[in-house]
Formats: sequence, C-alpha cells, structure tokens
Amino acid sequence: MAASNPPPGQLRSRIRQQEVVAELSQLALESTELESLLAAATSAARDTLDVAYCGVLESRNGGETMVVRADEGWRNGTVGTAVGPLDSDTVVGTALETDMAVVVEDIDAADSVTQSSLSVDHDAVGGVGVSIESDGDPWGVFVVYTAEHRGFADHDVAFLEDVTSLLASAVQNRQQHQRLETELETTVDRISDAVVGLDTEWQFTYANDRARELLDREDADLHGTNFWEAFPEAIDSTFGQEYRRAMERQESTAFEAYYPPLETWFEVHVYPSETGLSIYFRDITSRKQTERELQRTNRTLQQLYAITADRERTFEEKVQELLDIGRERLGLEVGFMADIEPQNDRFEVVHSSGDDERLRPGTVTELSETYCRKTVESDELLVLTNAPVQGWADDRAYDRWDFDSYLGSKIHVDDELFGTLCFADEEPRSDAFTPAERGFVELLTQWLSYELERQQRKRELEVSEQRYRTLIEHFPNGMVALFDDDLRYTLAGGGVLEELDVSTETLVGQTVEERYEGETREAFESNFRAALSGERRRFEYHLHGREWLAYALPVEDDDGTVFAGMVMVQDVTARKEQEEKLREREAHLERFKAYTDDILDAIDDVFYVVDEDGSFQRWNETLCHVTGYSDEEIASMSSIALFEQDDHEQMIEAIGTAFETGYARTETNLVTKSGETIPYEFIASTLEDPTGEPVLTGVGRDISNRRADERRREVLVGELEASNERLEQFAYAASHDLQEPLRMVTSYLTLLEHRYSEELDEDAEEFIEYAVDGASRMQEMIDGLLAYSRVDTQGNPFEVVDCEDILEDVVTDLEVRIEETGAAITVESLPSVYGDPGQLRQVFQNLLDNALTYSGEQSPQIAVFAERDGHEWHISVQDHGIGIDPDNADRIFQVFDRLHSVDEYAGTGIGLALCQRIVERHDGDIRVVSEPGEGARFTVTLPAPPETASTTTPASK
Repeated sequence: MAASNPPPGQLRSRIRQQEVVAELSQLALESTELESLLAAATSAARDTLDVAYCGVLESRNGGETMVVRADEGWRNGTVGTAVGPLDSDTVVGTALETDMAVVVEDIDAADSVTQSSLSVDHDAVGGVGVSIESDGDPWGVFVVYTAEHRGFADHDVAFLEDVTSLLASAVQNRQQHQRLETELETTVDRISDAVVGLDTEWQFTYANDRARELLDREDADLHGTNFWEAFPEAIDSTFGQEYRRAMERQESTAFEAYYPPLETWFEVHVYPSETGLSIYFRDITSRKQTERELQRTNRTLQQLYAITADRERTFEEKVQELLDIGRERLGLEVGFMADIEPQNDRFEVVHSSGDDERLRPGTVTELSETYCRKTVESDELLVLTNAPVQGWADDRAYDRWDFDSYLGSKIHVDDELFGTLCFADEEPRSDAFTPAERGFVELLTQWLSYELERQQRKRELEVSEQRYRTLIEHFPNGMVALFDDDLRYTLAGGGVLEELDVSTETLVGQTVEERYEGETREAFESNFRAALSGERRRFEYHLHGREWLAYALPVEDDDGTVFAGMVMVQDVTARKEQEEKLREREAHLERFKAYTDDILDAIDDVFYVVDEDGSFQRWNETLCHVTGYSDEEIASMSSIALFEQDDHEQMIEAIGTAFETGYARTETNLVTKSGETIPYEFIASTLEDPTGEPVLTGVGRDISNRRADERRREVLVGELEASNERLEQFAYAASHDLQEPLRMVTSYLTLLEHRYSEELDEDAEEFIEYAVDGASRMQEMIDGLLAYSRVDTQGNPFEVVDCEDILEDVVTDLEVRIEETGAAITVESLPSVYGDPGQLRQVFQNLLDNALTYSGEQSPQIAVFAERDGHEWHISVQDHGIGIDPDNADRIFQVFDRLHSVDEYAGTGIGLALCQRIVERHDGDIRVVSEPGEGARFTVTLPAPPETASTTTPASK
C-alpha cells in the first residue's frame, strides 16, 4: 500500500515519543539506578503527552498498598508515601489486574472505573494505567492523569506501553541483580606465574625465570641468598609482616602490596610448610593503574551524566561545566570550544575554561594560525604530549600559542564540520593520554554534536524520513528499521550493524525472505505481518551466534492507518548468558544445600545454629529425635528452653562467652519434651551468616556413657589406691620383720666362728661361711625389696635435676670398682630433667654398676649420652659387655628374676626392677636394646623441666 505523509504536528509528536523511548532505552542500558530511570520516565511521559500528572506506583503486600516510587506534577512530594488500599475498579487497581492498558477519558462518566483517593486529591478527569510486570507478576502501575477532558490516540497509548515495557525490563534486571549480589559467590583460586621458595633461614631455595624478571634479578642466581639481605626494604613492609606471620603460624596468606624500590604492585599468595615458604606472586601494577583510571573515569562519567541530564541548566552552562571537568580530568590548563570555517580561514572561540586571556569567548583569528588547522584535517583526535619533539617546533601555531600538550577533536553537526573541542597546556606531559582520557574527549564531542544537532532540529523541521534516520543511526546495542507491506526494509541503522559487518546499503532493499532462513524467517514474517495489522509484537531469535530481542511495531498516520512497520532489535546475548549462569548457580546452591542437609541429618550428634538471642536458626533431625520436639516447635522456642531451670544462667553465660571469644564448651543436662534429662556436651564457635550477622554454630554429644565410665573409673582408682597402700604396708612390714631374725642368725654364726674357730674343722668353717653368705644375700634382697616398696611413698619432691652432676657423683661412688676393672667411661653433654635427684642417682648408679659387672673378660667400655625428643630426654648407657638375649629383655626388669647364677655374677636381681619403678614414677620409660656378645644399651626416658618449674616443686605422684 502507498504511504501517506501525516500532518507535521502529529508526526513531530510521534517522532518525539520514539525519541523518548530511545533515550530511556539508552538510560536503562547505561545506568543501574532504578530510581533515576523511574524519575526520567515519569518526567518524559508527562512532558511528551502534555498531561497534568504522571507517576509510578509499586504494589506491596499483594496489592493492598501502593507506594509512590516516582511522580511528576503531584502535590506535596508524594514519592515514598503509601497509597491504598486501592479498589480494583480504579484506574490503578484495574491496570494492576490486567495486562492491557486501561484508558479512561472521563472517570466520573465511566461505568466500570471509579475515582480513587489519589485521583480525587488531584482533581483528575481522565487517565491511562499500564501494569508493570516482573517475572510474570504485577510489580506496579505506570499511570498518567489529565486535569481536563481530552482523548488519548493509539500511538499515545502505545508510547506509554513502550515506556512501561522498558520499566518492566529494568525492574526485572534490578531484581535479578539484587539476587545475584546476595546469592552468587565468587571463588578465585589462581596461582601466579612467578614462584620463589624460602627455607626456614630465609634463604632462597628456588626462583623461576618469571620471579627473577619481576624482582629485577634476571642476571643473578638467588639460590642460597638471604631474602632480607637481597630485599632489605621488605623487612618492615607488608611483605615482611605477612611472610613472618605465615612462617610463625604455619598459616597460608594472600595479600596485595606495593614495593617502592621496584615501583610495582604485587599480588602475593604464601603457603608455609615445615621447610619454609612457597611464594607465588604476579605484577598487578597495570591492573591497579587501570582500577584507579576506571574510578576516575566513573566519577567523571557520573559528573558528565549529571550535567547533561540536568534540565535546569542551559546549554551554555553545561558546556562551561564540561570544559571545567575536562581540564581537571586531563590535567591541562585550558579548554575551549571553537566555531570553525575552513573556507574562510576563520577561528572563533565560543566557550572557554582557564586563565588564558588569549582564548576568551569571542576571540577571532586565522584558522591557519591555530592547532585546530591540523585538528580538522585529522580523521581522529589530534594528540600532542610534547609538541617540539613531535615536529611542531617550527610550526606557526606553536610560535603563537606555545602549547606543548594538546588534545583536540572535530565537532560535527549533521555530518557537517561545526567546530572543534580542544584542551591544551604550555607544559609537556610525561606520559601519553590514556584511552579513557581520549574516550572522555570523544564522549564530550559526541554529546556536543548530539546537543547541537538537537538544537538545530528544534530550529528547523526536517522531513519525517530524516527524523527516522537520525533515530535509527543513534540506536545503541541493536538496530532499528522500517519495513513496508512487502516485508522489505526501507530504512535501517544501528550500532550493531557495524559489529556484524553488515552495511546499511546491503540491508535496505532486502525482504525478510531474502534476508533470513528457516525458523528465523518464519518468526520475522509472522510478527512483521502482525505489526502491519496494527499489533505490537515481541519475539526472540538466534542469529550470528547471538541472542536477540525484537519489537515489531505498527507505524500509523494521523488517521490511525498503518502505512509501515518498525522493528527495534537489541542484542541480549550477555543478559541471556547471565540469566543462564544465574539459573545454574541457583540449581547448584539448591543441590548443595540439600546435600549439606543430608549430611547434617545423617550424623548422630545434635547440630544447631543460634543467634545472639538464643533462637534457633538451623538444626538437624537428630535434635528433633533426641528432644521429641517437632521442627515447628523448635522454630518457635529459645535454645535455653531445652535445659533445666537451674542451668539457664550457665547456658546464657556460655552463649555470651562464645559470641565474645569465638568459642565455648560446656556440659549440662538436656531436657526432652517428656521431661527426661540427658547429659550432653556442647561445643560451639561463631561465624557470620550470609547477611553478615554473627551466629553460633556447633554440635551437642550425648555423654551418658562417658559419665558412667568416669564413675566406674573413680571407683576402680579408689580400689587400686587402697590395694596399693595395703601392699606397700605389707612389703614394708614383711621386709622389716625379716631383718631381725637374719641379723640374729648372722651374729650367732659369726660368734660361733670366732669362739670355736680352733675346734672347727674345714668343713664346719665352710658351712658357716655358706650360712653367713646366704644370710647376707637375704639381707640385701630384703633391703632391695624395702627400697622397691618405698619408691612412691618415700620419694623426694621433684625439682630441676642436672644429670651431669648426678653422673659425676655416681662415678665418684664407683671410683674403686672403675679402677679395679680398668673401665673407660665417656660422658657426653647431659641435660637437666625434672625429677627426684636421689632416685635418679640410684637409677644411674645401678645402670653403671651393671655395665661394670657384665663387661665380660674385656675392660669395660661405657658411654653415656642424651637425645632430645619434644618435651622428653632419652638418656642412654651403652656398654660392650656380654649382652642380653632379646627374648629376655622383659625378664630383667622383674623382681628377683636373674639371668645368671650368684656364682657367676653377684647381685640380688632387683636393681633393674627398682630402676623401672623409679622411672615410672617420673612418667618415663626404660628399655634395653642388646644382642648376646655385643653389649647392651639401656635408655631412660625422662621429662624435660617445665617452663614454670621452680627450683623445688612437690611431686605430683
């Protein structure tokens, strides 16, 4: 069908509406601030439709309350106030319940719609309400009210629906963004490509090539070099502090820090071990610089947006403030905007910022005498950081203006050269202009071009096709096109065409059938034909490896006749990918939560999480099983209620202690629903929940069996102590009572020998000698048994004992035997231990005496040495005597159990048993390692002195 040109007034209205939709679309893409978009939408809709009131109302509590989120024209600043409840037959209430626009030209005369308190308060006559949906549910209503009788054309309603659709997308994106911020966790586990190793002496054990490069030691071999000597500036820096802390605590750490000598930022990961540190690091200087540059750019862009979006400022005020911001952002002395006429060699300053009197507004000079001569000749920005070095020393512009630094761009209006935007300084720059700085000037230039074009369009009305073309060419992140009844593109443009390497000339003139294939062609054909029939369609499709969202809209003349169609397409690939990742993340979190719940429910111990008030936040099935309470009952009760009344203060104090110190452990009785009490041990520590609030989490364990075991142990210990006491008393009494008869036998035998020695023959004398010897040995055995029984009861208090002093005394006591046997005794450095000095002297005297006794035919060779093992000392006595069969290693420590007869080796058979008893009193150990004929090594394990031990400390045994 042939297209007719609508009246200019109506055409301007439609074009303005489409411009507003495009501007709001751009704002929605650039800004994440929902409030800004809502305010811009209400303001634009009110101005565009010339209505009295416009607002956005958010539905709360299922529609019972409506909260004003944005308004234009309403009285008394209603933003943030609650309105409602609104009846379902009002404009807002009806719109909230339907997905169609509700249009009422006269509310009082309408049958199905009534006035609301909001419309009555503002003397509203008519109105239009459109529901704002998010994820398929009504979020709120976009509403306009008139103060007089007037109608709304279909394109007016369509305009409101387009704006509402943009707001719905923004609301949905904002809600998804909020969910992502609270639920999405980011785990970063990267290992840098530079690695060094340090041992416990802080010497380099390894450094890869990248590490030497970053540390500026490419030509040096760092192996064996002390780290602090190689990098002394690191001693008191963050590097030194973190390295020492990791080494001392054996805890991994990660940090970012600046190292001035290398003028470099590093990201460092430190992993300690018993042998030293492994350090992984990388140079993040560029990233830090980029972050700072990005922060500066963001601040500048925010200022730029605030200025350009301010409707109260004039164009001249905006240009002046933008020039001021540009000078600050670039660090240059002056900034100016000039009107250029190359054909007349004319240069005129129209706006300026800075103290250079030569560049005041109104200054006119020859273009050939300025830097702008080169600016207008260049296809890109003219950039100078040191003009003389860059070949400008002899240029007439440099002779006149003396600018060493310069950044200038061309301003075009409708593709015609208008002028230049320039920033300059008489001092050279030490570094180049960054891409962000260049981009800022390009962005200013684009805005100036856009603003000048907009002003020019205000002054002269262009033909409708040119207006459409301007809109299309500035459509961001997508494409806008017009099509006719043959589904042929008649006009097209948009930023995405250049990205896809598709020229406008190629696209315009093609039909849908020629352009697309398969399901994509079917989607375009059906939706384009629906648009030509007056419908508004929204559809998605996949093309060029991307996901696209398209809106097919009818284009009507003033009579409402559709004469063409328009399609707006946006690239939503990133949004789709983000949505898919979010769905995958949500599914993963749900699976992980279910997995965690299964694990917690599978354990027999009680698991719980409580807040600072003692209320349960989470628990496992075991808590319900043990207490008999249901999940609903536990959710409504305090954790304190699970304990006896007398224990409440104890548990409240334990919870408070845990929140203060981070850890608590207590034992108390758990009271079940039936009133049964069960002894429980509770261990808990603090952490933060996802909202950052502190909570207490831990486990409770039934200790009924342990309590019973403890009671049985106490009874057994008491019985054993009583039994030991009786045995010691018996041994002492028996030993003491046996000594007197033995002394009498020995005395009378000796008297008999002396008095009747001349009358006794040799056999009698021999018999008497045997009897005396037997009595003497019996006396020695009784003395040994008595000493054995008194080890625990007659011992001295423990104190710090110098073993070298003990060995020196023992050697002195055995000096005669040592000389007689020709023994060689070597005593190495011996430690101080914690014990009874008299008993320890007895131990080492017995061991040395045995070594002398069982030396064999050779002169005894004896060595005494010690070895540290944690909090204990192993002191050994090594000889080269006759040795012991390993099978008899346990026998020799038994009382009166001898491996040799008295005729072979003298002794009572109780010496080693006494040694073992003494060592056990010291919580130590004695053992022997030996082979027959190869000597024996007796090792005594004794405790090292405690750090707090005084000179004499009462024994704990």
